[in-house]
Parts: sequence; structure tokens; C-alpha cells
Amino acid sequence: MSERDLLIEGAKQNNLQNITLKLPHNKVIVVTGVSGSGKSSLAFDTIFAEGQWRFIESISSYARLFLEKLDRPDVDAIHNIRPAVALEQKNPVRGSRSTVGTLTEIYDFLRLLYAKVSTPHCPQCGKEIRKWDTSQVVSELIDRHSGEKALIVFGTQESIPELKKRGFQRLWLHGEIADLNSEPRLPDSKLHIILDRLIIREDPRLSDSVEMAW
Repeated sequence: MSERDLLIEGAKQNNLQNITLKLPHNKVIVVTGVSGSGKSSLAFDTIFAEGQWRFIESISSYARLFLEKLDRPDVDAIHNIRPAVALEQKNPVRGSRSTVGTLTEIYDFLRLLYAKVSTPHCPQCGKEIRKWDTSQVVSELIDRHSGEKALIVFGTQESIPELKKRGFQRLWLHGEIADLNSEPRLPDSKLHIILDRLIIREDPRLSDSVEMAW
């Protein structure tokens, strides 16, 4: 018997007729048949129920108090069974925002996995998305673009009068430099204000501008 297979011996739950079968793990398996043929008895009342029993036996007595206790299935033996999650055909949703993730309580674990453990990549270019600090940005600019002219730009949703009060005069608009005083036709989204124009090199001015834009 391979550990990659789920082996059921002598299943007699409800209308199951002492059946024995082997099901491979990590595969999509369809249990089908006419009404009353034993589909639910096999999938829910035997496999799922036994999987829940095995899982409950592995946790503390205190934790067992919070879990629904299912009847032990009528079966001679089940080998290589894993903890199981069952989604029934009936609609158990109690709120309009409930999902499979929230109902099975796996949502919080997936959120933690993607936020803390995973390595995100850009969906457009495929490159790894890293968390940068200002010193890393400055070092990367000097390594890759030393001697080139550059604009240090930051995004904002502040009003034009407020930006003028803060001393800003130009913005990056439609691929060109525009003057705030000329009242250009502005987009509905945030503005991209030009903080500095400089040549990239090891200079405190570059670090100060990147820090301010950050």
C-alpha cells in the first residue's frame, strides 16, 4: 500500500455495502452516481468524518471543546487519511461578505502567509518586489545611473494653492515638465510634483531629495 493513496476497507456507513476502495492523494476525484447510491455517505459521512476524528484526536482537550463532534463512521479501517475540510452543497453563508476563505477560517492564515512569508513579484515585468529604504534607493541610483540627469518626483493629492505655499513650482504632466503657475489642465488622479532636478552622483543633495520625496 502506498502512502500516496487513501485506502478505505469495509465501509458500511448508511447504504454503503461493505465497500473497499483506494483513492490517490493530490488528485481531483469526482464521486458521482444516482440519488441514493451513497455519494454523500462516502464523501461526507465516511471520509470527512474520519478525517475530522483523526484531526481532533491530535489536538488538546481544551481545543476539542470548540470543534463540532461528528459520529465515527461505520468502517473497518481507513489508512493514510489526512485532515479534511468539507464544503456542502447547501448555502451556509450568514453574511453577504462571507467567502470560502472566511467560512473555513483559512483566510487569516493565507493573509499571514502572503504578507510575511511569500516573495511578491511584479505582475507586469515579473521582477521581485523588494522593500527599500532611502539609502538603498540612493545606492541603486548611483550604481545604475551615475552621471545621468534625473528628476526627483513625488506623488500627492494636495491642492495647487497648498503646493505653491510650500514652494513647489513644477510638476511632471503627460511626460513633460509643467509650471504650476500656468494653471495646466490637471488629471483627476494625484499630481506628480518635481522636487529636484540634478545629476546623479555621490552628493548629499541626492540623499536629501530622495529622503524628502520618501
